[in-house]
Amino acid sequence: MPQAAIVFVHGLFSSPATWGPLEEELRAIPSVAEEFDFLFFEYATRPVTWNPLRRMPDLDTVAESLRGFIGDFTAGHERVALVTHSQGGLVAQRFLSRMLLAGKGRELAAVRRLVMFACPNNGSDLFLLARRGLMPVTRNSQERELKPLQTAVLETQRRVIDGIVRAPDLAHDRCPIPIVAYAGESDNVVVPSSAAGFFPETGVLPGDHFSVIRPGGPGSRLVQAVRKELAQALAEPFPAEPQPEADIPHHRRPGSPAADVLTELEMLGPITLPVAGPGARPTQFFLHGGPVEQLRNVDIVVSSENTYLQMSQFFKPSTSGSLRWAAAEKSGSGQIIEDVTGDHLAAWLRGHGSYGLPVPEGTVAPTPAGALLRRNVRRIYHAAIAGPVSGTNGYRIAPQAIPRAVHNTFDLARRERDELGLPLSSICFPLFGAGRGRMSVSESFERIWESMTSELADDPSWSIHFTTRRRTIFDLLHSRLQAKKRAYDETTQGDAR
Repeated sequence: MPQAAIVFVHGLFSSPATWGPLEEELRAIPSVAEEFDFLFFEYATRPVTWNPLRRMPDLDTVAESLRGFIGDFTAGHERVALVTHSQGGLVAQRFLSRMLLAGKGRELAAVRRLVMFACPNNGSDLFLLARRGLMPVTRNSQERELKPLQTAVLETQRRVIDGIVRAPDLAHDRCPIPIVAYAGESDNVVVPSSAAGFFPETGVLPGDHFSVIRPGGPGSRLVQAVRKELAQALAEPFPAEPQPEADIPHHRRPGSPAADVLTELEMLGPITLPVAGPGARPTQFFLHGGPVEQLRNVDIVVSSENTYLQMSQFFKPSTSGSLRWAAAEKSGSGQIIEDVTGDHLAAWLRGHGSYGLPVPEGTVAPTPAGALLRRNVRRIYHAAIAGPVSGTNGYRIAPQAIPRAVHNTFDLARRERDELGLPLSSICFPLFGAGRGRMSVSESFERIWESMTSELADDPSWSIHFTTRRRTIFDLLHSRLQAKKRAYDETTQGDAR
């Protein structure tokens, strides 16, 4: 029996028959036919079912079925390659996500490659036609998850990028698996940008949404691409086990950024410190650990942006992307109706003659909080912190960026409070520069602290919040604030003596 298996997963309103032409070409290649068993996963997917005793399974159910299929039919294989078309890619991602969520990351070690063709990673605009009355509305729960930026798909993608794409090693909550996303160059159902999504390995092949997986002969680019990906699956090393400490529960494990993400918001505070000096009104500090979109009862949330003030895309797990998604007005299915912060920020840039141009480091631009107003968040401030490094994907942090951003945040907040009559009294900061700017958490915190205490000395009327998604950083910030409090207590006790 071959030591490897290919599991083919079809898309919406399709079946395993869609793989017939590609299967025929691959079986004609000795190195593929000898090394791989061909397995075809099938699931129910029809536009409408009129049988009252039946329902169309949602993606969670289909993903669980795929888990059982892989367990039943690949048990004797050392390696598995998943090859998917269209919605099949979302099924595979949901399968991986659910396995991680269940603590079964180690059981994924045999999966050595996921190859997706025309997967709607950012949704499919075609299905918006149903909402516009241009095509029949279906009763298929799977179709709803193909609309752009559906919530469940976003949560799956975040888990996959943290626990699969960026996973450093193998543990119960993560497993590194190479994922490759191919687009059809003339696909109008899933455009190439959606097919690429957030995945680092991408490609474009001739064809539309359906012909992209139909080979034009043994020498076609499709056949050559699949052949290459299967060879990579055979050569890909198995993921290594981490150091023993990695089996400690992830919320207490140091140094594992892919695994210590807090999925539910935690809050500590108030921690009261008279940072403006003895006798001054004390400042209340709060820490929030977890998704920034779960914040509530904070007047101003500050987002760290690049110097072009271009927010991250909705599906990105950054503070900027998460706030953009949370502030957007959405339909019940998750479709974006109004990109509140993105649209207002673009209008601000145009109004200041800066659209498409970099702004000075430390510039702060205000936008409404959109849907976050329902969580008592009033404003989102966008601080230009990170400058793109020309010719690379890297960023740099200018020395003056953080102190300017902190000053401009307080200055803007005071002006909006006084001139617009907004009842603003609390500000939530991220750790400027500690993400893609590669600044250490400690350095970022101290730079913010130094600038912030200067502002509070002039105006101590604010409460201050810090936010992070990572448990290790949350704990570090807590220890820093406690150290500041101890230092103040020791100073005041010494003065009293």
